[in-house]
Amino acid sequence: MIKRAAGAFFAFLLMGVAPPAPSTPSPSPSSQLKTIANVRATPFCSSIAQHFNAAVLPMLANDRDFDQVDVQLVNLNDVFHHADYQIRYASTRVQLMKYVDGIRKSLPMIQEQVNLLRNGEKLTTDSNDAKQLHQVAEKLQLAYNKQYQLATDVGGVVQTMMSYQPPADLDISREELAESQVPRDMRDIKSYLRFNGQRDVIDQAENAAADSAIDLATKTCAVQK
Repeated sequence: MIKRAAGAFFAFLLMGVAPPAPSTPSPSPSSQLKTIANVRATPFCSSIAQHFNAAVLPMLANDRDFDQVDVQLVNLNDVFHHADYQIRYASTRVQLMKYVDGIRKSLPMIQEQVNLLRNGEKLTTDSNDAKQLHQVAEKLQLAYNKQYQLATDVGGVVQTMMSYQPPADLDISREELAESQVPRDMRDIKSYLRFNGQRDVIDQAENAAADSAIDLATKTCAVQK
């Protein structure tokens, strides 16, 4: 899925919203990027750029961590098919714990930035701009909620793994036979967690927020020439 949230982040990063610089010779048309300058330095626009970026950057970092969680969950499905299953099990548990802990640590700051972004509605007298900013914040809130839920769900898997120690004398052949008699969805940890579905919701919410934020910034914050 295309990550328009990443594009929005870099668009805002380039736009800045710094106070107008002293006049300088105009660059040639071929070297001028319209997103770098010529934006309104208003409290409303500054709030959008600052808090949208501050929420989205760690959110996208969490998405990359969830990519790695995905790999580890696939590994977990396959652990007990190998003679060195105890080593693989312990390694997978450590990796999952590392990524989940990193995601969890970022969540309070993301929530704070989404709240501050939403508060930017008070910085404009234009009801349509306020409504659109509210929608941006709500989409980021949805993405945050799903990241929180997914981190909690995977954290539960880690806790279960910490409570269970695979026996040293596991009969792999018998385990594989027993597993083959169980419906596929019931032996796939990703399916059990609805992992892909939750990530789809995150992607869709991030992309919707990015599209709306770029539209709002272009319409309201860009200086028309």
